[in-house]
Parts: sequence; structure tokens; C-alpha cells
Amino acid sequence: MLLVYTHKITPRLSYIFKHCCTRLMGIEVSFTTKIETFVAHEGLKISYTSKQLGEEIHIKSASLLFEQGVNTVDIHMTDWDGIPAFFQTSEQSIIPYDIFAASFYLLSRYEEYLPHMKDEQGRFPAKESMAFQKGFLALPLVDLWIARFKKIITQKNTAIHYKEKEYKVSIAVEVQRAFAYRKIGFLRTLGGYGRDLMKFHFKQLFLRTQVLIGFRKDPFNSYSWLIQIQKRTQHKLQLFFALGDYSSDNRVIKHSKTDLQSLLKMIADYSDLGLLVSKDATRSATTLKKERKRMETISLRSLKAVKMIHNSIELPSTYQNILEEEVTTDYSMSYPDQAGFRASTCSPFLFYDLNNEIQTPLLLCAPCFHIDQVYNTNKRTIDTLLINTYKETIQKLNGLYLITFSNESLSHKVVRNFFKETLTHES
Repeated sequence: MLLVYTHKITPRLSYIFKHCCTRLMGIEVSFTTKIETFVAHEGLKISYTSKQLGEEIHIKSASLLFEQGVNTVDIHMTDWDGIPAFFQTSEQSIIPYDIFAASFYLLSRYEEYLPHMKDEQGRFPAKESMAFQKGFLALPLVDLWIARFKKIITQKNTAIHYKEKEYKVSIAVEVQRAFAYRKIGFLRTLGGYGRDLMKFHFKQLFLRTQVLIGFRKDPFNSYSWLIQIQKRTQHKLQLFFALGDYSSDNRVIKHSKTDLQSLLKMIADYSDLGLLVSKDATRSATTLKKERKRMETISLRSLKAVKMIHNSIELPSTYQNILEEEVTTDYSMSYPDQAGFRASTCSPFLFYDLNNEIQTPLLLCAPCFHIDQVYNTNKRTIDTLLINTYKETIQKLNGLYLITFSNESLSHKVVRNFFKETLTHES
């Protein structure tokens, strides 16, 4: 048991110490504001305050974990023996940075609450993030800091016993449109033929016709193949289906289609089924409730996991609405335009609501990249060098290697081979 002495126990402090110490390091943690209790403790103990009390492990605290609300934060990036760091403190501390305050800043997505320029779809873009601007988007800084901190305190106390994390592999598949040509309706099919003719897309026109008359499989229909892969691997696939209303931004198959409903029921028998939340539902609690009910009615299962379409997250309202629907896990914490770690971590973490200053039960699983960010459509090649860099980093930290695909991307043979290799080599 690790005992932390601090001058004030706050929700922020409790949240980040429990995440870093218990979830990442495998050490149970408790807190005290009483010096006599701290002095009497015979196990591992850390003082997290402005001054060291005695010979204990001391971390000089920044002010962030003792504040409320969102304020402009002055951040100066420096180098901690090869790792970027900020919130520099003093040499009296066992480490020269307040990595707990810095970890909270990154995990809470503090910067997304501050004024920023949104992209054309109203999202927080990667280029606005400190990680992109300071060049550490490809690094799970929180995990790297805690791994180094763990080594430092182990040198101070070799009798510490940790419950080690396990490296895990997870695959998420987005299904915005279940079929490319089938079951989309007569008018949409007619419109598709018209667009193909006007743009002289004769190859696509020919493919469309082959699919519709039954001579060829729909290119978006890889579901039987996915189930066969699932049967041969211990890693559970997570498929997210869109069930919103049709619009120019959401060209989905109507949720009442019998074939779509049968498909969802079949998928649910083998893999985990989640909801790909429409853009409207990320901003409307009423629309979200409607889409959740559709999924649960069709699948006959409670909805546990969601992913926002195109990673459309508006903090904190999107996640507050998700929590109202009793969803437990979200897979949206990544950028649509850049590979990397949006929250600077490769480990799942609980969403902290800065507006209400509370830790929530919503678990955020952060993908390190979407396949479209590493697949070159024209050359039909995958950036294996970049992929291996992410994978090796996550493996060393015993993190979650989470990749996002789409049923559309799986229509490419190269992507399908990579998908299969990722799961079979990790089994």
C-alpha cells in the first residue's frame, strides 16, 4: 500500500494518483493530510506537497491538482533525459517535474476546454494540440513518465511488489454503411448509376451491376470473413454499426432493413457489438437515446460500447450524454487526421469531467491510429515502419495496442492481410 501525504485531498489528486499508481504501476494507494499518520506508516510513502517532511520520497507539487475550473496554464516544455516533460519543480523533489499534474492535464484533455480553433466539422484538430505542436503526439508520455518514476522508486525501495499490467491487442471496426451497393434503396441506386455515368466511372458502374445481379459479393461485406477470423483468435473484435437517420453526412443503410438487423444479430453472437454514434447524436441527447434504443432492440443486448463517427467529440457534453445512457466504454479518443496518442497514453483511462470536477465510470480506450492514416490507397502499401514503431513502444509499456479499421478499408486486400496478421501473430 502506498500512502500519499498532501496538504489537500482533491478529486483531481485522487483521480490521477489512482490511475498512475494503481492502474499503471499496480500499487494500491491511499491519502492522508495528517503528518502523524504519514510518519507512522511503515510501507511505501510519498509526500506530494510544497516541502519535504523528512526522508520520504518527495514530489514537489504544482498547483493544478488543487485548483477548480479551467484556467489558462503556462506550459514550458523541457527535456527529462530524453523524454519531453513540463511542470518543472525543484531539485528537492525526487524527480524534477510534477508528472502527476502533467498527466492530469493530458488525460483530462484540459486543453480541449480552453479556447481553440475547430476544424470544418467542429472538432478539436490535432494541429491545435500541444502534443502536435511540441512534437510528442507519437509518444504515450503519461505511460513513459510513470515507467521511469516506477524505476526511480524501486531503486529507493527494492521490497516494493507491483501487479504488472499486460500488453493487449484490440481491433475496432467502424461500419458506417453496411453495404456499398446492396440494400441502399431504389432511388439511391439510381442516383449511384447516374453519378458513375456522369463521372465516367465505368469500372465502378460495372462492379455495381455485378453486385446487384448477384455475380459478385458486395465490397463492404466482409462480415463472414471477420467471424472466421474471430473464431481463430483470442482477441475479441469490437464492431461499431451506425444506426442514425440518413442524411447527406450520414449515408447509412436504414436500420429497419431486415438484412441489416439479421447481420447485427449474427455479429453479436461472435464479437462485441457497439454503436457508431452519428454526428447529430454526439450533440443531441435525444438523438443519442434514439440510436441506443435501436441498437438494443435489434441486438437484444444492453449497449456497453460506443465510438463517435469521425471522432466527433465535444467535451464534456458528448461524454456526459454517453454516461446518461449508461454506456461504459468509448473508443473515440483519437484524431481523425493524425496517427498518435490524443491523450498521450496507450492505457485505457476513466473520463474526468472538468466541468463538474468528478471522476466518471466511462472508460476511454484510445486507438493509436486508424488504418486510413497508414494505408496509401494509390500505392496500395501500408507504412509498416510507423506501425512497428507504435507497436514496439506500446509493448514495452504493457499498454493497449488498439487499431481502428472500417468495413470499407477491409475491401482492400493489403488491409485485410494486415488485419489478419495483426490478430493471428498476437494470438
